[in-house]
Amino acid sequence: MPSMIGLSWDFFAPTPGGAMLGIAVVLTVCGYAAFWFVERMAAPPRPDPAGTSGSLRRESPAVVNVLTHDATLTAEGLRATVVDLAARGWLRILPPEDDDEVSRVRPAAIAADGDALLPHERLVQQHILARFTTDRAIPARHLAVDVTGSWWRRFRRLVYAEGRRSGLLRNRWTPQLIAGPVVITLLALLAWLSSRDGGDPPTAVVDSVERRYIAVATLVALLILCYRIGHRLATGQVTMTEAGVAATSRWLTVRQRLVADGFGPMAPSANDIGDRRLGYAAAMGLADGVSVELPMARDDHYLAWSAIGGSGRLVRIRYPFRPGYGLHPVVALIGGLVTVFVAIRLRRFFSDVARGDAWRSLYDRFEEQDWLISDVATGLAVVSFLPIVVGLWVAFAGAADAFNSVERTGVVIRTRRPAEVSPLPRQVMRRLEGDRYSLYVALDDGRSDVITAWRATEKGAMPQDVDAIVRATPVLGYIRKATPIGHVIPE
Repeated sequence: MPSMIGLSWDFFAPTPGGAMLGIAVVLTVCGYAAFWFVERMAAPPRPDPAGTSGSLRRESPAVVNVLTHDATLTAEGLRATVVDLAARGWLRILPPEDDDEVSRVRPAAIAADGDALLPHERLVQQHILARFTTDRAIPARHLAVDVTGSWWRRFRRLVYAEGRRSGLLRNRWTPQLIAGPVVITLLALLAWLSSRDGGDPPTAVVDSVERRYIAVATLVALLILCYRIGHRLATGQVTMTEAGVAATSRWLTVRQRLVADGFGPMAPSANDIGDRRLGYAAAMGLADGVSVELPMARDDHYLAWSAIGGSGRLVRIRYPFRPGYGLHPVVALIGGLVTVFVAIRLRRFFSDVARGDAWRSLYDRFEEQDWLISDVATGLAVVSFLPIVVGLWVAFAGAADAFNSVERTGVVIRTRRPAEVSPLPRQVMRRLEGDRYSLYVALDDGRSDVITAWRATEKGAMPQDVDAIVRATPVLGYIRKATPIGHVIPE
């Protein structure tokens, strides 16, 4: 551990500065801009329904789920596969017992001759068989999987492979598309490394705190950009081919017909053998009865399918974790200003101690440890700069939101506790939150495909899937007023 600390100190010890640091900052901004541009270029198309109604095609419900959900597999894809396997005789879905609202599932052996399972369908069948240890049907909740776990990643990989084999899907990220952001990011990293000895003449740490913070912030931004690029490549995202776009148009037409036929409230246990329409309705997000009785996978925290605005689309949800988010603007303004004032006084004091202009008596008393006193004071001066930056941001956000609000009317598509979506470990978040009630509320009004969740206290908390009118502050995300106005009936 001491050797690691020593290496870290040796790496950050040189004074950053010079033109190369400025070039690194500019290249970092260009890298983010290029990555944003290629993300838009790689985004899947959203075709309109075909002119004619068409008939059910040969794709599996899971592949249809991908086609009609912006080339992304959602939890409905798993539920639709189970319903489809039951319609084909591979499984049986039984009604709930007693007061339970969850269906029961058990294997069956009445599939039609010649009906073969696709790889992802076989995986689902094996998932159920592995848990069928008695003669009793399995409650669907016992079959639930984690959408961030290894089983789900394997299921998603098999579904995407089936879409590629059918010629409907292809890899979203090609080398030609991602080359630009990768090259710019590498150049920015090289420029940052060259800036480490940019201080001429060398400057003491206590006198170069601002430059060091800019250098560290730039490095962190570059590492985040590298992670985002690597994550896009590692997850194997897909998009539709020309044949996939045509198939999606026809399935959207089928979707309209299924809406008119009233498949939304139908229970999966009431579906007839041989009728695959409910499975496809579940794949396209129409079957509320299936999602209630087959809770086999919790909805993704960050992705949601929404039909608000007239046409279905995949919505991405952000849960900000920046300083002061969710605070009342007046509290943020006053607290930020107090923090800045105290932090500036502390920084000046520790800087004077590091230079020897303050606490001379301490230096005189411990002459042989003067280097240790200077180093400790320098470290405290560096650390005290952080609350200055945070306090300035919180105070600015509070001032901007003090007399500013936005009002939205729409559907609450996600409600999550901070411990569920925080980048920090759950145990840490629970200790930080304590007994204070807090809830992220994401409301979709059809205006954007990216929704920033607001932070609600117990007063503004609402259940998911209700229609609501919410007035909140745009920067701090503080909900001033929330009025639920009823449950949503999709389609």
